[in-house]
Amino acid sequence: GYLTHLGTVHGLTRAAAVRAAGECLERLGAAAYAGTPMARLSKGTSQKVAVAQALLGEPELLVLDEAWTGLDADARAEFERAVAERTAAGGSVVFVDHDPRRLAGLPDATYAVHDGRLVPQTSREAVPTGPHMTVETQGPPDGQLPEDVRRTATSAEETGPGRYRLTVPAPHSDVLLRTLLTARPPWHVVSVSQRDDTSGSRR
Repeated sequence: GYLTHLGTVHGLTRAAAVRAAGECLERLGAAAYAGTPMARLSKGTSQKVAVAQALLGEPELLVLDEAWTGLDADARAEFERAVAERTAAGGSVVFVDHDPRRLAGLPDATYAVHDGRLVPQTSREAVPTGPHMTVETQGPPDGQLPEDVRRTATSAEETGPGRYRLTVPAPHSDVLLRTLLTARPPWHVVSVSQRDDTSGSRR
């Protein structure tokens, strides 16, 4: 009920708000608590509801302050995918987190707090870490990668006519694959493999 009310505040019809709230809670693994009063929820489940609230209505600007804290591994991964979808759709996300690897490879700008001041981080200081996916894709011989793919990928290496090897942070691989497969003309996904970090071995 709480999320449904917030959905109507965002301008959704009641039916759309109920559907959106259910989808957000389902993604985060909290659908079973949809009818539970907030006061009876655990800290972790309350955080999932807060995250679902932030995602409700597909905001153009999403501001997150330590939003991953308290989420289990599955919910954290799903949340990162949801954030990637927001940016791929043209939204802007500003987030504060103690883990510099969060959303590695995606931020347009990264800052650290030193002596009470925001200090821009150089590309060397912000090297993407964490699980990455390597995607081999084939398009038309004279095809150019969709711009959304270039924005999402950490790197794009042309290995032949219309053939590319893409590296993307694991949480954003779904967005990249969807973009390739829905492009016109569509791009063929040859293979997908996981790497532990940007220089590590593949699985």
